[in-house]
Amino acid sequence: MNNEIELLTSIKKLEDYIRNALNCGIIEHDDVVLHDTMNTKLSTLKKKYVDKMHVSEDGTPRKISEMTTGGKHFYVTYCTRQKKVHSTTVDGLYEKLYLIYSDGVEEYSFEKMFKLAIEQKKKSKGITDETGYLNVSCENTIYRNEHDYMRFIEESFAKKDIRTLTPVAVKEYTISMLNRVNAQLGHKLPKKAFLNYKGILNMAFSYADEHDICENFIMNPCKFKNTDYRNLYDGSKKKAEQKAFSKDEIDMMDEEINIRIQNPVQYGICYTNGYMFKLSKLTGLRCAELCSLKKDDISFEKKYIHVHSQQLKRCGQQEYYYAQYTKDEKGDSKGGRFVPLLPEAEKLLLDMYQRQIQAGIVSEWVFANPDGSWIKSDTDYQKFLQRLSLKFNFSIKNNHAIRMYFNSF
Repeated sequence: MNNEIELLTSIKKLEDYIRNALNCGIIEHDDVVLHDTMNTKLSTLKKKYVDKMHVSEDGTPRKISEMTTGGKHFYVTYCTRQKKVHSTTVDGLYEKLYLIYSDGVEEYSFEKMFKLAIEQKKKSKGITDETGYLNVSCENTIYRNEHDYMRFIEESFAKKDIRTLTPVAVKEYTISMLNRVNAQLGHKLPKKAFLNYKGILNMAFSYADEHDICENFIMNPCKFKNTDYRNLYDGSKKKAEQKAFSKDEIDMMDEEINIRIQNPVQYGICYTNGYMFKLSKLTGLRCAELCSLKKDDISFEKKYIHVHSQQLKRCGQQEYYYAQYTKDEKGDSKGGRFVPLLPEAEKLLLDMYQRQIQAGIVSEWVFANPDGSWIKSDTDYQKFLQRLSLKFNFSIKNNHAIRMYFNSF
């Protein structure tokens, strides 16, 4: 790509020189010989540029055909599967191709396509500067998209014209990128992160395809195969014991929590994090769902827990939000779900409420801090789980492992 950029730079400089020379009188308009000489040199450079750019996915030159229709003779070629270009002369055809390949190289850069795709996603999800941030979950996804872009896309690739990025070029870059990232990490990039990288490619190419700029070949499994890179990323799956707590591990933590609950001097009258652990074990609720539970969501009369919300945090910031939809509902509330309130869970909650009264905790939240504010998922509850797991030297330390344990029964 460097040769193409150098050629384009030379063309632009020569065009500027000719334009300035004519305007300043260095080249007279009636100096046909000198004018033709300069234009011939310019045409030669443009032809070289087009020959380098006008190639198929495997790098072979695209075919230029001669055709005669209705007594008219012309030359025709295709830039992409749909974009047809024709002219009555070869020089005219090359001039049209030059305008296509040189016009807006920056405008059609991979970076530009990705940014436009992000803006389109924001508008479609109700996240715009005009309307404010309405969908925190989607906003966090976009934040991660932008983070992945910065992590995986180098400037040299970002500046390339997306119309010229063939599957071969993308494959070469992908291999180079994986080698670079693996060297930085000291181990192979996890498969999930590799798929995040592929998602960045898809966003840019899908936008370009949607706007008839170029074909989105990334989605074509014949042109972008994950298996081509499996030696460069870690595709291994976690074993069951690496994802979920065992019954013995759950019992050990539960026993420790019981001891702490009975020790109000050291752990407070209401050991809230311990109660959260116990309810998670009995219901399989997500961490964000536990944190957003309100007392109105618990029906002791009808024996259910109405799970219809989650606590969200805006990525990169210390702002927490009450979202009126669950993770499964993906920003569009469908009423949530109703979890049976089993006798053990009912007894647990009533015991905790009694301790909250004794501690003077007044709050709309089921699980609350001494001042009545809600428990924060990452800095409060998850930190508690990490410390508890470290006490027993467990390799996993998150609420999802409790949820996985619950779902295994």
